[in-house]
Amino acid sequence: MKKLLLFTLFFLFTAFVLVRSSGGGALIPVFNITQEPDVIVQGSHGAAVTVDLSFGDSEVKAWLEELQAPYPLIFADPDWLERSPGLVRLMIERNIPVALLGAAGERYEDEPKLLEEQIAVYEDHFGRKPLYFRTADEAFPKALQQQLFKAEVNALGSTTRWDGGKLPKKREGLILSVQHHREERTDLKKVSELLSAHEFLAIEDVLFGVETKERKFP
Repeated sequence: MKKLLLFTLFFLFTAFVLVRSSGGGALIPVFNITQEPDVIVQGSHGAAVTVDLSFGDSEVKAWLEELQAPYPLIFADPDWLERSPGLVRLMIERNIPVALLGAAGERYEDEPKLLEEQIAVYEDHFGRKPLYFRTADEAFPKALQQQLFKAEVNALGSTTRWDGGKLPKKREGLILSVQHHREERTDLKKVSELLSAHEFLAIEDVLFGVETKERKFP
């Protein structure tokens, strides 16, 4: 059953519709990973790092310039995108994957047009819809899940959050999230140390299990 599931996911992965980003960079897949509205919190292989980013300028620029592939998936706040056009260009030029970071989950129940507005901001900067979306508190009300599914944007939470301390035990398909906000800031130097000390995969490799090289974690 597991092999059949992995084969199905791999087939879907290779059959995705591809569109180019506004920066002329790598081809970007557009698809719904799940067959119905749902939230993904774990993959099937290896481990990946995601970074929720809503604050920072010069220190973020230096960090982005030093990143090496496979890159972590950056979840960018719409307001931060508006304030940081230079950093958006840098991420496009380096083909760093960028997803959309939203507000707290409960806001989408009171503001049904909020998601549409935030996706529009992302499209203005990248020329396409985001492939992944995450709320700031990783809460996804049912109505929001429905909206995301209809928009063909995947709801991606995380397996666990990391604040710079001890890493969780190895777990296949682990999706690690790191927060870098004004109120809750994990030092980006610690994130760089984490990425250099352990071998992580790109988010698609973790979700679809297409990476065959053995990786060590932690």
